[in-house]
Amino acid sequence: MENIDTKLTPSDFVVITCNCHIRRPIAGAWQRIGGFDDAGTFLNIACELISDVDGLGGVRKVANSILEVMVGQSEYSYSYAQISGPMAHLTYHGCVSLAADGTDSCRLTYSIVYDQTKLQENERAAQVQRISQRFQGAADAMKLAAENDISSDGIAE
Repeated sequence: MENIDTKLTPSDFVVITCNCHIRRPIAGAWQRIGGFDDAGTFLNIACELISDVDGLGGVRKVANSILEVMVGQSEYSYSYAQISGPMAHLTYHGCVSLAADGTDSCRLTYSIVYDQTKLQENERAAQVQRISQRFQGAADAMKLAAENDISSDGIAE
């Protein structure tokens, strides 16, 4: 049996959680914002599926250069890992999920986890701030789309 490297500690990993309340039932909200290839719309960047799979194991290209694979999926969530791009070496993972909050609304959580030990000490706080602002902006855009009958392609329905 191989030795497992246990030098990393929980404090080595950054967890960023962005939340918002959506005034729409969970199924309707997910229909508008839950597509794996929809992320670009809410981050204002290009995003496309590049695999034949639109689900677990599917691969998307973000900003014309970043590759992310879906590594987890449930009825109202998906998780992904960056496999090529600026955060891939940090073991970057993200999760978009909705949870029912009564019958007429839901709660969106967009979480990001990455290993900060490969960043310089003086870069760490700035990285957390940059990512927090970027993905809270995406969560807010998802809320707007879900509540205002705007599809993931930005077209009012």
